[in-house]
Amino acid sequence: MRCAELEILLADYLDGAISGVEKSALEAHLAGCASCAELARDAAGAVAFMERAAVVEPPPGIVARILLDRRTRFKRSWAERWLGLVAGPVWRPRLAMSVAMALLSIAMLGRVWGPAENQVYRAWDRTVKQYENLPLVSEIQAQLDDWTQQP
Repeated sequence: MRCAELEILLADYLDGAISGVEKSALEAHLAGCASCAELARDAAGAVAFMERAAVVEPPPGIVARILLDRRTRFKRSWAERWLGLVAGPVWRPRLAMSVAMALLSIAMLGRVWGPAENQVYRAWDRTVKQYENLPLVSEIQAQLDDWTQQP
């Protein structure tokens, strides 16, 4: 077994959740590798410490303080609540920066679209003018005018 494989299986070994073959290979590696044996001892000590600290009693009165805090938080006037709802999100930097960037983007698009829109109209006008000046189109137009003027 290599050291990397031992590091992967170490948590399962300390929990007692590995098979007999893997367990014997891991223990054989621990017997021959001093750095892995030290790692296993440190991990076992950490697990033992966490098991001792697993049962913690809450301080007396914590539930009362939490409930009291919730009651006092909701005893604000209607104006304070309204200002908190309206102005609260505005003061958040991420929202303010997002709004500023959106406005800047819209302004930039407006500056770019104005000249581009003008160029599109000019290109359309040039195309129509070239189309109308084609000899075939003028002949067809003259023939249509003649047909519409005949009784």
